[in-house]
Amino acid sequence: MIWKRVKAVAAWLHLWVGLVTGIIVVLVSVTGCILVFEDELFDTFHRDLIEVKQTGPARPVSELLAIAQKKLGNKKPVTDIRINEADRSYIFSAAKINKKDKIKWWSYFSQFKYKDDVYINPYTGKVLGVIDVRYEFFNVTEQLHRQLLLVKPVGSVVVGSCILLFLLMMITGFMLWLPKNLKQLKKNLSVKWNARWKRVNYDLHNSFGFYVLPIAMIIAITGLVWSFKWWEDGIYRILGSPGKVELVRKAPKAAMPAVQSGGTLDDILAHIQKEINNSYLTIGLNLPEKDEPTLMAFVYHKNPTDGWRNMSYFYFDMHNGKQFDKLIHSQKPLGLKWRNSNKDIHTGKIYGLGTQILAFLASFICASLPVTGFLIWWGKRSKKSKKRSAKLSAPAKSQKATLKPEAVV
Repeated sequence: MIWKRVKAVAAWLHLWVGLVTGIIVVLVSVTGCILVFEDELFDTFHRDLIEVKQTGPARPVSELLAIAQKKLGNKKPVTDIRINEADRSYIFSAAKINKKDKIKWWSYFSQFKYKDDVYINPYTGKVLGVIDVRYEFFNVTEQLHRQLLLVKPVGSVVVGSCILLFLLMMITGFMLWLPKNLKQLKKNLSVKWNARWKRVNYDLHNSFGFYVLPIAMIIAITGLVWSFKWWEDGIYRILGSPGKVELVRKAPKAAMPAVQSGGTLDDILAHIQKEINNSYLTIGLNLPEKDEPTLMAFVYHKNPTDGWRNMSYFYFDMHNGKQFDKLIHSQKPLGLKWRNSNKDIHTGKIYGLGTQILAFLASFICASLPVTGFLIWWGKRSKKSKKRSAKLSAPAKSQKATLKPEAVV
């Protein structure tokens, strides 16, 4: 008796939460399907920007920085540099956030004054192209996925709230799916393809929803990290960290001002490459702002050894180009290893093509669930309406049947 009441409440929640959040769940899931293969698709459509031939040693990064800066102009200072593998171009990024009075809550695009990437062949110094990242297809898709193209404080909360409710839907859906006996279990695990479309639709919702449940929950749990700080902090604590690991470091105070000389930047890159035995996927250099002496570099290593994304951090003093701190992947706490890997877990890239395909299929099925669920509800609603109409018309028919022939004019 208690279980029946629980299932009744679960059914009510499953229905109305699904109707309220359905459109956003479909939108987030469809964009998620695209983002699973974002890197592969971007590289395919932008081969002319990405792929280069190694014709000799790479030019000094300071020289390439000067070329990129000339292309962008002095009003758009380069803020980040990505040094990639030998057969890929270097990327020089310039970005600036708009002032609060120019940001409109309904427009993601109003957040940035500019956000450009310059692609340069490191061997010839040739500018391969410039992309305005604000309007680049995959970036727009990602911002639609994360915040519905609204500003982050608004859009991420809306998306996060719907995904939290989607988690509730998955739990209530599982409760409704639980079979009474072995015969019903077999029905719940299969689709009767030769039945009427209503039955096929019901089976698709019922069985596919069950099969996708564990992967969909992982995707939802990892996705909520970008919406709610309290959720992110909670996972950190579960993994044994008191909270978010602070990655910002400050160089020791020095009497002389920071000088971003070409030699210093080249020396820093050479130091990193030597320390990691020149084995990397990407080296990122976050250039300091004016009067800020600290340069932070991150390295995506090849061949992760412990199942997490292999990423290390290095910190340099721009006064003299010397390293004053570092955080190697093997020394990171478990919480930070997870956080650095969260996007790869979310998109399925963590273990390569196999897990990417699983993430894609899970996202596709999640996109279908609100649709099949709506059709189930609409079919039941139409059926009830027909029964109600039949009941209302029944008395009139019986009354007409009892009238005598002479009473009918």
